[in-house]
Amino acid sequence: MQEETRGVTRWRRSAFLALPATVAIGAMATAMVQGALAANLSLTSVPFTLSSKTVAAPQGIGAVMHTVDAGGPKGAAEVGLAKAGLDGICVHAVQSVNLPVIGNLGTWSLNISSPAAATPLTSDQLVAGAGLQANKLVLDAQALKASTATLHAADGSPNVIGAAADSEGIKSTGITDGTPGQFGLDATGGRTDIKNLNADANAATISGAITLPDLAIGIAHGDKGC
Repeated sequence: MQEETRGVTRWRRSAFLALPATVAIGAMATAMVQGALAANLSLTSVPFTLSSKTVAAPQGIGAVMHTVDAGGPKGAAEVGLAKAGLDGICVHAVQSVNLPVIGNLGTWSLNISSPAAATPLTSDQLVAGAGLQANKLVLDAQALKASTATLHAADGSPNVIGAAADSEGIKSTGITDGTPGQFGLDATGGRTDIKNLNADANAATISGAITLPDLAIGIAHGDKGC
């Protein structure tokens, strides 16, 4: 009888620990069935990292400063790409889970990933439609880094540092809430190529379709990335 009791106790504890994973995966599956991910992916409130090996934005990039509510008002950069091809993506969020009655279940990670190609894709291939394709990708980022970034432009359509945050060029990237007169970066004069993108973000939205080759969604106990 004692052995049986210990077995039941372990089963219940395992069930409690698995509950957050079950709930999260169930909610994500429901969203996929309803087409929510295909129509408008929106991640808010919980800080996360977003990384990609290569990003090519044929219509350039825009950025403005604004305030986000992430446990209190914080300054952030709102970065927009009207269209983007990405060679792989990893969205990694970490959150402490507390459930009524059950209590603290520790730290859990949610990873949403689409792997990079076995042979790295070039910017030209991404622009032509290879890899992951997203429309109007907008990030609220505390920090955004890349090993290299090339912002192309032309004499007739130069990139402007210090453009009005509500300029038409910046609006074309998907940023529609720029404060008139405030500082912005309008680099929509040509293609933007980014290598090894890594963003610490509070929110991300994709307005329109998103294609995710070999999509993987996983839950892990602890802080474990893609």
